[in-house]
Amino acid sequence: MPQRSAPINAGDLDRRVALLTPQFNDDADEITGWFQVAEVWAAVLPGAGLEIDEASRVVGTTAVNVIIRYRSDIDTRWRIQDREHLYEVRGKTDVERQRVQLSLACVEVI
Repeated sequence: MPQRSAPINAGDLDRRVALLTPQFNDDADEITGWFQVAEVWAAVLPGAGLEIDEASRVVGTTAVNVIIRYRSDIDTRWRIQDREHLYEVRGKTDVERQRVQLSLACVEVI
């Protein structure tokens, strides 16, 4: 019988973050704003500093991993607001494919 992973330790989810989804114009081709879908408990784990090429200049940014309880609606167009920090979701992983927790690979919006 396969071994089942332990549930999320609620004590590790120590931050309230806002999940933001884009709002589009009538043509659905331009983002006009952001709508808060939910506020959830999360663990925000610092990652590596990155240098990215943006508009022909090198810019420093921070990668983080955000762990939340499983949700099926999040995609890579969403953003995460953690106090004064704003992150773009670049990827998501259903940890151990158990539909218990999501690991969101994020980069800070500059």
